Amino acid sequence: MEKKLQNNKPISIQELIASIKRVNDIHYSVYGNSIFYVTNNDGKGELFEIADNGEETKLSRDLNVRGTVGYGGGDFDISEYLAVVSEKNGSIFKINLKTNQNITRLTPANNRTSSPKISPDGKWVLYVYNQGDINGIGITSTHGLTQPNQLVIGSDFYMHPTWHPDGERIAWVEWNHPYMPWDASQIKIGRVGGMQLKLLKEDYIDGKLEESANQPQFSPDGKWLSYIRRNGNWDDLVLYNLNTHAKKSIVKGNGFHLRLPDWVQGSRSYQWASDSSTIYFIKYHQGTASLSKVCVNTSKLESIDISPYIWASQIAVSKTSNDIMFIGSSIKETDQIVQISDNKILPNFQKNRHQQELFAEPEEITFAADDNSIVYAWYFPPLAQNKQSGLPPCILNIHSGPTSVKHPGFSLDTAFFTSQGFAVVHLNYRGSVTFGYDYQYALRRKWGEVEVQDTVYLIDALKKRSLVDPEKIAVKGSSAGGFSVLNLLIKFPGLFKAGICSYAVSDLVNDAQYTHKFERYYHQFLTGDFTTEYDRFVNRSPISHLHEIKDPVALFHGSEDKVVSPNQSQEIFDSLSKRNIPCILRLYEGEGHGFRKQENIEDYYNTVIVFLNKYL
Repeated sequence: MEKKLQNNKPISIQELIASIKRVNDIHYSVYGNSIFYVTNNDGKGELFEIADNGEETKLSRDLNVRGTVGYGGGDFDISEYLAVVSEKNGSIFKINLKTNQNITRLTPANNRTSSPKISPDGKWVLYVYNQGDINGIGITSTHGLTQPNQLVIGSDFYMHPTWHPDGERIAWVEWNHPYMPWDASQIKIGRVGGMQLKLLKEDYIDGKLEESANQPQFSPDGKWLSYIRRNGNWDDLVLYNLNTHAKKSIVKGNGFHLRLPDWVQGSRSYQWASDSSTIYFIKYHQGTASLSKVCVNTSKLESIDISPYIWASQIAVSKTSNDIMFIGSSIKETDQIVQISDNKILPNFQKNRHQQELFAEPEEITFAADDNSIVYAWYFPPLAQNKQSGLPPCILNIHSGPTSVKHPGFSLDTAFFTSQGFAVVHLNYRGSVTFGYDYQYALRRKWGEVEVQDTVYLIDALKKRSLVDPEKIAVKGSSAGGFSVLNLLIKFPGLFKAGICSYAVSDLVNDAQYTHKFERYYHQFLTGDFTTEYDRFVNRSPISHLHEIKDPVALFHGSEDKVVSPNQSQEIFDSLSKRNIPCILRLYEGEGHGFRKQENIEDYYNTVIVFLNKYL
């Protein structure tokens, strides 16, 4: 379904959401070029197969396919005869691809699970699990007649389990508190054996503090273990010879990254060709992505043209041909499966994909910060003429994370609000990724300060370029971005006409004490030592300064949010309401840290647009 502005008529949010089919992950079949993918449909993950002839089959039936460790991801894996999926309830299920897609439960629903990986002989499934405060790598048989077992345990976190082609070795990523995976993750190899497959031996391979390593993959011929490792300001793609134990970097990042932060399980930015001669990989640079390949023997690099796509993730390589695919987006097309054969992009086969015929062309805005470093933002002009002539009103977005990035590809936010007559600006403040690790780590102990300063500098840059109406700017953010929005309203009352906060972090003391395990010590990087610098947490918490907010605020939260308590938004609402500051609160039942159900997403956007039209 394709929608465009006609006579400057805004796109309805219902039509826009209905036209988007979000793809989470993709795999090729073991034989042939059929494609398996997971999509999100009204909050429910669904697994589909698209056969060589284009016929599409839903395999997951009533299952809600979703990895549930941490922020999710790592939803499924494929072998010749089986698909295995993590289900929202925590179980792992197998789907028999050869016998009418029969579905069988392999593990009970007493854990959270992600990243199931089928052994080369098809008899076993590795997976990452979380049970209470314990994380590990589990293993279960595919016949489903025995109980699953712990295979690897002892570290705080695990990711990226993978099998060697011989089925006797595995590799994985692990790290420990107080670090995040992009700080200090390590690669290990383990040897497994016995009737019930136990871990017989494990060896450390690479990775340490400030040299994190992730995404281990064995080459199809079994000679190499590959992985990505930080090297100074960028990343290297490293090969480890399993016989000689020698290491060599075949891609040395120079002005580009080879990965994004491991916020979710199952992220994949490179993959081997089936003949083990070539590795295809994604380069990330200043909020954009490109595709290349490298010869394993010569380290010769070759770029692959993926235009008009400007963002890419989850690369996959066919096991029987030279075809490759990735999840990509362009300025006018949402995330979708992009196929390349013989260096040419194939026509898109997905039904009901969204493509804007009239779209906002992004412009990169750069400006200097107080330390003379260059800061980056994307500016999208409005598609519709506002009611009043002159410069357009603006929605300034602060991305979440905060260790994340906003790229210029299609987004629901940008498409909707530009169609409504707003300019949309996305700030990649100091602390964002894809700009080098020095830029990423500029936020150390300065969260709540650096991104606030960069926002003010950005507004000055927009004013100087006459891109927005300086009297009609709203600021918007979710989670960590919401924290920044609240701080901007507190420190610069009147600068914005309104603030929009979704599941915003507002109480750093509560966050340091009660947030989920994955981010339990993230505050040490963002803010400081909670024990010795308690006052810093109090002073930087928006909840301590709500009396200074003078501008209208719209608050949105999920009732089941385990990352940021909905009580934080309730406290903000109560405080502002008592002082007669215009404020609204929407609490969405059944939603967590982010909104998945279509009815709630529609209500969110409809509420926001009414709110903005009232106060801008």
